[in-house]
Amino acid sequence: MKSKGKSTRKRYNSVAYIFILPTIILFGIFVCWPLIQTVYLSFTNWEGIGAINFIGLENYKEFFQDELVRMAIKNNLLWMVVMCTLPIIIGLIQASLLVNSGIRHGKIFQLILFLPQVFSSVIAAVIWSWIYNSAMGPLNEVLRKIGLEKWALPWLGNTQTVMICLLVMAVWMAYGFNTVVFSAAIQGIDTDLYEAATMDGCGVFRRFMHITVPGVRSTMTTLLLFALIDSFKVFDIVYQMTKGGPGYSSYVMSYYLYDQAFVKNRTGYGATIAVIMTIFILIISRVFLRVRERGDRA
Repeated sequence: MKSKGKSTRKRYNSVAYIFILPTIILFGIFVCWPLIQTVYLSFTNWEGIGAINFIGLENYKEFFQDELVRMAIKNNLLWMVVMCTLPIIIGLIQASLLVNSGIRHGKIFQLILFLPQVFSSVIAAVIWSWIYNSAMGPLNEVLRKIGLEKWALPWLGNTQTVMICLLVMAVWMAYGFNTVVFSAAIQGIDTDLYEAATMDGCGVFRRFMHITVPGVRSTMTTLLLFALIDSFKVFDIVYQMTKGGPGYSSYVMSYYLYDQAFVKNRTGYGATIAVIMTIFILIISRVFLRVRERGDRA
């Protein structure tokens, strides 16, 4: 009987492996093999065409001595801090108001707030580039009309304001998604908790801090992880609005990778940046998940 059970399990396992084999093959072709190639190219000075010259760790030495890498990392860290705080906070507050304050037609407001997420980054970049336009943009026009002409700046052409402008757009695109996700999470909290807290004399703020926030903690950590990873993958907004300028003031790691690999044809160095970014994101994600697991067990 035991041998019969084992043979049955083996047959079922074989069928399962047959079903997942196409996925494994595709994963190997389109993920594993390019990853192996990228790691290999990171040890070369290949220019995209011609002979591939192996140079060992030279690209990695250059990476850790590159001033532009430091600037790009600084901008990525700024992006991470902002995107892991403002969209989360705004989304949570808006979701709490929409769900718990009894606002009529809350679903319509959720839809309106979610609209920026529907726009492609190209459309959003065109809209915000027009808003920031120094000559005819509505932002500067409003400032001039209310007597604040000295504040009418070339927003995307100023090294002091360019990152702020990009981050404002990024927050605008992100907080609507967080609002919708938090709204769903808050609706899953037992309403009896809110009723009991109200009967005990808890105000709106205390109910928010002691019921809503703990109730959506798991959702919050998931959104934080997404924001953390996206902060080091950001590329489209920078590419479409500033091309890393003015100068190098809005460089981020993904754009620097693109610039080195596809503009300056330094494919080997671009592969080095990609490998280090991948390792860094994996480490950060793993550490974050470990901290989250400890928090869930506490």
